[in-house]
Amino acid sequence: MKKILLILCLTIPLMAQSTNNRETLKSIGQQKQVERKANVAPTIILNRKTSSLEWKGGLKVINNNHSGNLKLKSGNIYLNEGNKISGNIVINMMSITNIDLPDSKKEYLIGHLRSQDFFDVERFPKASFKINSSKILEKQSDGKYNMEISGDLTIKSITKPIVLTALIDLQSDIKSATGTMKFSRIDFGVQYRSEIKLDDAKSFWNDLQTTKKTTMDKVIKDEIEVKFNIVSMSGILER
Repeated sequence: MKKILLILCLTIPLMAQSTNNRETLKSIGQQKQVERKANVAPTIILNRKTSSLEWKGGLKVINNNHSGNLKLKSGNIYLNEGNKISGNIVINMMSITNIDLPDSKKEYLIGHLRSQDFFDVERFPKASFKINSSKILEKQSDGKYNMEISGDLTIKSITKPIVLTALIDLQSDIKSATGTMKFSRIDFGVQYRSEIKLDDAKSFWNDLQTTKKTTMDKVIKDEIEVKFNIVSMSGILER
């Protein structure tokens, strides 16, 4: 009987301690889950079907520009504290089109843009823009924000920092961002008919039987513009 009482005296405190430990661990686990949830920013899913991207490029000396469209492949925007945003946008480079030339000429231009001379889309089918940070420049009377967006643009596996401004609607059920991104194609290894290659004996220009002055009419601008109207799916995904 004494042995039984002794065993009970030793076992009951241990059981109580074990129960307390389990409750403590459970409480810690719940607290960590709450902390993890608090640290995850609400997600805005972009609508690749209704979002639009329009590129523009052309000759440097004479007024002869071309334009076309690109399609969004995917994208998520994260809504951080203070209505600041981050995220990642992926562009389908295989989708590049032309909208200003007749059908008899546009296929040639599209084929050239897809080739190794330009964006080599067979090897590099995707481009991306990673939004690292944002700064609100102005809140308009309609609730939209004029924002400065800083991020990394990747084309042909080359990544360069870029800064742009956009008008962003975070109040509506369907969020949106409109603006223009400008970048130099030279930064991403696209040097075909660039002015910087005029004195390169191994470049495209060496095959032209013309003077340098005449050749200038064929120089393609380094700057490319992409007008964007990025639209989200309805609502915000809370994780």
